[in-house]
Amino acid sequence: MAFEVIKNIVEAEKEAENIKLSAADKAAQIKADAQKKAEEIIRNAALQAKAERAKMVETAVEQSQSEVDGIIKEAEAKCAQVVSDAQSRKDIAVKAVIRKVVGTDGDS
Repeated sequence: MAFEVIKNIVEAEKEAENIKLSAADKAAQIKADAQKKAEEIIRNAALQAKAERAKMVETAVEQSQSEVDGIIKEAEAKCAQVVSDAQSRKDIAVKAVIRKVVGTDGDS
C-alpha cells in the first residue's frame, strides 16, 4: 500500500512537472505572438501616420494655393508698376544727363 502511495506521488509530481513545462511553453508562445502582433500594429500605425502626414501636407498645399496665387499676382503687379515707373522716369533721366553733358541750352 505504501508503495502504491509513493508511486501515485511520483506520477503526480511528473504530471505537475509536465504541466509546468507545457504552461511555460504556452506562455513563451503567447509572449512571442504578442510581440509579433505588437510589432505589426506599430508598423501599421507608422505607415498610417506617414500616409496621413502626406495627405495633410497635400491638403495644406491645396488650401494655400489660392493665397500663393494672390501673392504672385500682387508681386507681378508691383513689378509691372516698377517697370512702368522706370520707363516714365527714363525720359526725365536721359534729358537730365543730356542737359548736364551738353548744357542747358543744348550748345556746348
